[in-house]
Amino acid sequence: MEGGEMKIEEFFEIVPKLPGVRVYQFSDNYESAKRLADFAKIRGFELQIVTFEEELFEKLKSLEDEDIKVRYITENRDKYNLRSIMYDTVFVNLDIDSLNDIEEFLKKIYRIMKNAANIVLPVDVEKRDEIKTLLERCNYVAVNDTSLEEKRVVFIGKKLHGWSKV
Repeated sequence: MEGGEMKIEEFFEIVPKLPGVRVYQFSDNYESAKRLADFAKIRGFELQIVTFEEELFEKLKSLEDEDIKVRYITENRDKYNLRSIMYDTVFVNLDIDSLNDIEEFLKKIYRIMKNAANIVLPVDVEKRDEIKTLLERCNYVAVNDTSLEEKRVVFIGKKLHGWSKV
C-alpha cells in the first residue's frame, strides 16, 4: 500500500485458490485488465474480460490465450455470459456512472455468478449508500465496502443460494 491507499490488485486475492475457477471482468481500462490477466496466468484460473467499448476491445485482444478470453458486448444484451457458464468472481472495473441502468446491470451480473461467488465493485465514495442499497435490492448479501483511494471504495458482495428474489 502506498500512502495508506489500497490498490485494486489487492482485491485479486479474493479469487478462490481452487482448480477450475472462473473469473469475469468488465473493463474500461487496458492496464487494469492486463494486471488481472497477468494474475490469472500466475494463479491458473480462467478469465473472461468483457468491454462495452469496441476500440478497447481491439487492444484487449492482445491479452488472449488459452485461458484468457476477451469479448466485446453491448450493455443492453440479455445475458452477459456465453453457454450458461457461471463465474466464481466478477470484477467490475468500469465507470458504473456511464451505464444506462446500474440496477439492471447488477441483476445481469447476479445471474452469471455461481453460488457463493463474489462481486468486486469500485465506486466513488459519495455513491456508497446508493450502491449498497442497489446491491442489496439485487439480492447480494454480506455487502461490505473498503476504502480504495481517497475518494473511492470497493464493495464486495456475495450471491448465496436461497437468498434470491430474482
